[in-house]
Amino acid sequence: MWVLGSNLLNSAQASDSMRCGSRLVTVEARAAELLAVCGEPAYRDVWGQPVDPASDFVAEVEEWTYDFGPSQLLRIVRLRNARVVAIDAEGYGFPPHAANGSRCGPEVIATGLSKYRLLKLCGAPLTRSVQSGFRAAYPSIDPRYRPGLYSAVFREEWVYDFGPRYFMRVLTIENGRVVAVENSARGSGP
Repeated sequence: MWVLGSNLLNSAQASDSMRCGSRLVTVEARAAELLAVCGEPAYRDVWGQPVDPASDFVAEVEEWTYDFGPSQLLRIVRLRNARVVAIDAEGYGFPPHAANGSRCGPEVIATGLSKYRLLKLCGAPLTRSVQSGFRAAYPSIDPRYRPGLYSAVFREEWVYDFGPRYFMRVLTIENGRVVAVENSARGSGP
């Protein structure tokens, strides 16, 4: 029983910290401390996020992606107002000189992809639009759920064109993750 408990504790701590070399970064660290320990991330995604529907206050949210190569997991560090609030892992990284967009096709795009992984796989979209707002929180998604609670969301729409043989793909990205993929008109080009 103790072994199981210690394993659960270790797995919970893993999401609260990240090791860079021999040094450790934890939740609540300052952005400057993260940079000093781990260096510049492979990708920074920054957006403003309203704190409350009735307030004008906007918190600056950043998602930094550290890519330590194909033998290690990507580390996603979320910061709010220059403080680390979450550290997650997302699949294995990419070879150091992998060209952006070199492995993309309509079948590659799926819900759950981070913007970094999407950009590495498919490159920049044909078009991009941005909006932010609120959506009702749901018990299955937000552990802080209570009736009348809304979650701030930074929403983007990206469109990829794979040529005339395929439908264009319209992606909805919320807070740095692909949440919906739709087909549009046939693509253009050769």
